[in-house]
Amino acid sequence: MKYMVHTNNKKYGFTVMELSIAIIVFSLVMAMCYKIFSGASVGFQRSTKSLSMQNEMRNGLNFIREEMQRASYKSTIQINGSVIDDSDDYCFKLSKQAEIDGKSNKVLAKWKICKPFMGNDLNSGVVFNCTLRISNGEIIYSKVIDQGSDSETVFQNRVVMKQIGKIKFSTEEYVSGTTNQGALINIETFAVNSTSGQSDLTVSAQTGAKVEVKVIKDI
Repeated sequence: MKYMVHTNNKKYGFTVMELSIAIIVFSLVMAMCYKIFSGASVGFQRSTKSLSMQNEMRNGLNFIREEMQRASYKSTIQINGSVIDDSDDYCFKLSKQAEIDGKSNKVLAKWKICKPFMGNDLNSGVVFNCTLRISNGEIIYSKVIDQGSDSETVFQNRVVMKQIGKIKFSTEEYVSGTTNQGALINIETFAVNSTSGQSDLTVSAQTGAKVEVKVIKDI
């Protein structure tokens, strides 16, 4: 009787070459996935930061606009009428420069907010001195009492906006031919956020303040 022995020459598993190719392909796929994810993450972060910066600037500009629009002359109510002091001391004073660098340290605007006085009673009304300035990328607002007394909140070096790269001013008449009756002051701010390893993120916002006292550029 003869016995036949069959051998199976099939090999199972992966060769070193196949494993190397698989590892290389896997690494390339993972690198591409990481790059896509990283890019999407950076884009989302920049978009979120941009929105946050714009909201902060809008809030700051809204506050500044409301304070500017309260600019007024000093008035004293007498029995026979009212006396209004519309001298240059009570005019709205604005920077001569149309564009100011954020790294500057200078006053941008000065104005007064006045509530009427009653006759000779010096404490019946109030005059607030208001100053807006920029210093090292921060826009700072101060409002202090110059005359009289009042319970209204005052501000001493309140930071209204940060990371400002530059600020622009322009003025225009809101009633033709009445330059001494006030003006519309247009304000545009540019904020810059510098992040290591990324290009600078710059966003802008603007507003217009309708000022009802004479506006002069003498700062």
